[in-house]
Amino acid sequence: MDSIIKRVLRLIPVGVFAVDRSGKVILWNKALEEMTGIFEEEIIGKGDFEYSIPFYGYRRPMLVDYVLNPDIEHSESLIKRGDIYELETFLPNLYGGKGAWVLMCASNVVDESCDLIGAVQIINDITIRKIAEIELKKLNTVIEHSPVGVALLEFSGKIIYCNDSFLKYTGHKDLKGHNIFELFPQLSLYEIYNSYLKEIRYNNKIFRLRGIKLDHEDIHGYAIFLTDITEVRKYEEQRIISYKMESVNRLISTYAHEIKNILTGIRGFAQLALQSKDKETAASYLEKMLSMVDSLLKNVREILGVGRELGKNPEFIDLKSVLENIIIFLKTSLKDNIVLTATMPEDSIKIYADKTDIEKIITNLVLNAQDALPEGGQIKIELSLKPLPEKFKTLISDEESKKDYVCLSVLDNGVGMDEETKSKIFEPFFTTKGEKGTGLGLTTVYHIVQLLKGFIFVETEPNKGTRFDIYLPIR
Repeated sequence: MDSIIKRVLRLIPVGVFAVDRSGKVILWNKALEEMTGIFEEEIIGKGDFEYSIPFYGYRRPMLVDYVLNPDIEHSESLIKRGDIYELETFLPNLYGGKGAWVLMCASNVVDESCDLIGAVQIINDITIRKIAEIELKKLNTVIEHSPVGVALLEFSGKIIYCNDSFLKYTGHKDLKGHNIFELFPQLSLYEIYNSYLKEIRYNNKIFRLRGIKLDHEDIHGYAIFLTDITEVRKYEEQRIISYKMESVNRLISTYAHEIKNILTGIRGFAQLALQSKDKETAASYLEKMLSMVDSLLKNVREILGVGRELGKNPEFIDLKSVLENIIIFLKTSLKDNIVLTATMPEDSIKIYADKTDIEKIITNLVLNAQDALPEGGQIKIELSLKPLPEKFKTLISDEESKKDYVCLSVLDNGVGMDEETKSKIFEPFFTTKGEKGTGLGLTTVYHIVQLLKGFIFVETEPNKGTRFDIYLPIR
């Protein structure tokens, strides 16, 4: 019977060795041979702590020694359960110096008379589990100290975990067991399930919130990520105010200079009219003065109209019908050496917009294209249903990218633009037309597209023409 037990211990897949009362090795199984590289015949009968060398690299007491001699002092974090000693540690010499994490336990061995005859120690390789625990601990540390609020939910919305940042942002000490939809009534299960990005106001702050569905192995439910963007929004507001002030300053500078020139001209003609004794000559000076006043009033009307009267009367309109009508007008307005063509689908395309705004977009883009064709050329208008290009989807939210869009394109084979000019075309008062341009046309186009929750993209190269693609959501 003893030989059978010894054979079983020899072949079990965990490391086992035993010593007699004097501390000499009487058993060293096959699993230990693989761990240590020391064969049974090399170690049997050895004592004086020599069996510890394959594990630690030097002689020292092991758990079997603590079993045989409980009075031996030790500094390790041993766990004692009755007569059994346990220790979880890293042994650097195992597997040829690679080392391994092990769980060791040892107990005494008694004979039929319950007299102590030795001790046995089991060494179980737990490296895979231990590494996973260490990595998990690192991950938990990162999550716990992350500036992003993190919460784990059951499918019902019940909170089962949240980190310190989540508690800090919500102003609670403990949220375990609470329901996320009671905490954030403005949040819906649909938005969490589809990972929609949502901005919410809570505790006088602005947060960006996104949820993801968890359904992997033992993890089932949702994760919520809460980011405080209050300072970001304040910075953006300051940027907007700064940008507006810069625009106002440029407006004042541009139009003050223009008005000064016009008033100087009016003053000069007024003096000439006063000095002239010929009524016809004086009348001609007065006519020039009236023309200059009209020009001045035109400039004033343009500046007062920037950003106003946009989106005033939105309704469901047939974009194809609006295009057909405005193209008839444009063809009669363009120069003779300009060829305007249009490509549109057979079916109507409905969008929710102000008809006048759409006409402003088309008119501004077509007239700009004409200015880029000083020697004549072609202008094409294309209307089609198509999704946003993949290269642009990284710039927008998932919700926006899933919408259906109609693409309105205006392209020409004119002089094109370099990168520097392209980067400034939507800025207020930027123009390449000199005194003929106000620099407000493309700014107006941009504002309308933004108002319609759309996107505008420009492709251009010097001497190769320009293409404007405007994507508008279909409702």
